[in-house]
Amino acid sequence: MPTSLVEAESLLSVDVGSVNTRAALFDVVDGRYRYLGSGIAPTTAYAPYHDVGEGIRTALDHLQLVTGRILVGNDERLIIPAKDDGSGVDALVATLSAGPPLKVVALGLLESVSLDSIRRLANTTYARVVDSISLNDRRKQEERIDLILRLRPDLVLAAGGTDNGASHSVMRLLEAVGMASYLLSEDQRPELLFAGNTALEAEIRNSLGKLMRVHFADNVRPSLEVEQLESTQLRLTDIYRSVRSRKLSGVDELNTWAGSGLMPTAAAFGRVVRFLSKVYDAHKGVLGVDVGASATTLAAAFNADLQLKVYPQFGLGQSLAELPEHTSLEAIARWMYLEVSPNTLREYLYQKSLYPSSLPATAEDLDIEQSIARVVMQLAVSRAMGEFSAKITRSGVGLLPWF
Repeated sequence: MPTSLVEAESLLSVDVGSVNTRAALFDVVDGRYRYLGSGIAPTTAYAPYHDVGEGIRTALDHLQLVTGRILVGNDERLIIPAKDDGSGVDALVATLSAGPPLKVVALGLLESVSLDSIRRLANTTYARVVDSISLNDRRKQEERIDLILRLRPDLVLAAGGTDNGASHSVMRLLEAVGMASYLLSEDQRPELLFAGNTALEAEIRNSLGKLMRVHFADNVRPSLEVEQLESTQLRLTDIYRSVRSRKLSGVDELNTWAGSGLMPTAAAFGRVVRFLSKVYDAHKGVLGVDVGASATTLAAAFNADLQLKVYPQFGLGQSLAELPEHTSLEAIARWMYLEVSPNTLREYLYQKSLYPSSLPATAEDLDIEQSIARVVMQLAVSRAMGEFSAKITRSGVGLLPWF
């Protein structure tokens, strides 16, 4: 069992991204934690390896070469905790963003209440809501079943009913999920996270527990006026880890090294931003923006109150091909200091989506890539601004709060 992070002197962090896998080493030097070095390698979650472990070991080999520390034993396993001879590390923390976004079907009673809350919940991790089901949905039950069979979601996020409120209508909506899971093979069945009327937990467990993995969290809408997502986000983190462990080789081993604490990169990023908001001026928030290949993540915290948004559609990798659906080529070109044709821009977006690990080779390529980064940041911030509380101090209408 890894040493507690509180007791650890040497600390290894591993981040498995969509394009690169990074390993960084920290240790106590002269009584203070110091960054000692890092190793980097291409992520091997995809063909031909289909195993994130290969990229992790290559990154660790690079780190060993840079620092001169022995971290991996002859058995190809991480040495943890550290030994008296200085080899190994006391603790490891790991984050993951590799792999396609989770496909989510959102299920809720009311479109503007529980279903909206479920969509906001899905936006806190690497997930895409591929369809929604609600009381207003005019599709017949068999059409809902066919929908789930066709989409093969990784996860069904469900809510509905205030505490001790609606029950029959919620169970009726969940029937389609149960029937579809019954018709799917066991390895294709989605997981279910229910964050609605807590009085239904036993009934849902009895009716669906044998068909699929069922998880429960606090009601996201305990009353019509109150929305609470924080505790449910923690359950969503566990489910993300579970789905990735089943679909990506090597994730289970990494999670074991991390003492079962593997986290989505976005969730860990949000924690850091929330911590910084407690350290700095309480009259201003802290804004963090992470523009990655898999997604653009925006974390805004105001005195430890965190708002986390993950936008897989705004990543700088495979999703670039769909960027013109969210903005225009002219909006990208206006940031550039070089003149390029719309066809050149469009071609670059498609090429980059096919080869996300490629690097800009010319000044023109670099100009295009930096302009794309500005646009996706602008799109992410614009979407998130509408959910910042009106009570937060800002300079004027339509402007960001003070950060």
